Amino acid sequence: MRNRTLKAAVATASLSLILSPLLVGGSAQAASVATWDKVAECEAGGNWSINTGNGFYGGLQIQLSTWNGYGGKQYASYPHQATKKQQILIGEKILAGQGPGAWPNCNAGLATDHADPYPTEPPAPVGMVHLTAADFTGNGKADLVGVESATGKLWLYPGTGSGTFGTRIQIGSGWGAMSKLSAADFTGDGKADLLAVENSTGAFYAYPGTGAANGTSTLGARTQIGSGWGSMRDLTAVDVNKDAKPDLLAIDGNGALWSYQGTGSLAGTNTLGARTQIGSGWGGMTELAVPGDLNADGKPDLLAVDAAGALWKYPTTGSLAGMNTLGARNQVGSNWDSMRQLVGADFNGDGKGDLDAVEAPTGSTGDFFFYPGNGSGGFGARAQIGSGW
Repeated sequence: MRNRTLKAAVATASLSLILSPLLVGGSAQAASVATWDKVAECEAGGNWSINTGNGFYGGLQIQLSTWNGYGGKQYASYPHQATKKQQILIGEKILAGQGPGAWPNCNAGLATDHADPYPTEPPAPVGMVHLTAADFTGNGKADLVGVESATGKLWLYPGTGSGTFGTRIQIGSGWGAMSKLSAADFTGDGKADLLAVENSTGAFYAYPGTGAANGTSTLGARTQIGSGWGSMRDLTAVDVNKDAKPDLLAIDGNGALWSYQGTGSLAGTNTLGARTQIGSGWGGMTELAVPGDLNADGKPDLLAVDAAGALWKYPTTGSLAGMNTLGARNQVGSNWDSMRQLVGADFNGDGKGDLDAVEAPTGSTGDFFFYPGNGSGGFGARAQIGSGW
């Protein structure tokens, strides 16, 4: 009986949770834990950690794009990696936005329950989030920028050029309202800039860099360069076509990977040019990062983690060629589902792309690690460079 139920769950998910989180239907609702348990029993046989490879995850069979759209990434990269409580909390948001019809064959009383499953507020996300890297200080060394989740402060960690970072400097406040940070010289003035999306509106902003670490004056006044970016995720800067202008990669709610052509100037909504789809089926990939050139071919490479925790390398071809922009992928790591906040750059100044990442259980801070690039497409032995991240 359970096997038949699970097959029905797959069909249910494909008809419901594939909907964009921006397609709102139904009024705000809530349901008790007991009701959510019934939904999970119907959808996934009560298995909150299930991942069958069908594109839907966890007890409530939530698609990754929906999980990200409703804020699930604050808990875990994939729904099935989150705790039961965290899955229910995101389920509550989906229920409020889409109504019980999001689980048409397994709503199990969602329409009539109205009970708050967890009356107290869930703990705020912990540690450093939205990490990105570029040379913000103008000394030729890659720096790290991120948001302290507990305070909303924006911090700059100056790179030492040896794979570690110096004493951090606060360069902003109120950044709890922003996410999806990406850094590169988008304005063409030789200084690293910061891009970020405003959570409440989906407005996309560019914060021009001044080329020096100067406290809250490190970044200049922001300029809006786009709108409707709330549905995009894993924003990553990379020069796709080798024109010396950084382009922007992002995944949409349907799992399409897009490249937004960089123009090399700050020009409002024309800062980024027309987008080109360069991949499909990316709904199951997360933690996109560009460490630089991993295999000494003079072209930057893209990294991403799949639902099974495999780390994949996608080489760029040096030209913007639609679905042929990226070459054939190859696996360069496993068990990366225990890592989060992947960020890439040449952190030790040896001309080889490196990777930094946080190892932490869901809802906890963890240790920060440096993975030096070996120049042949992979990484050497990691070294711990921080704790409490």
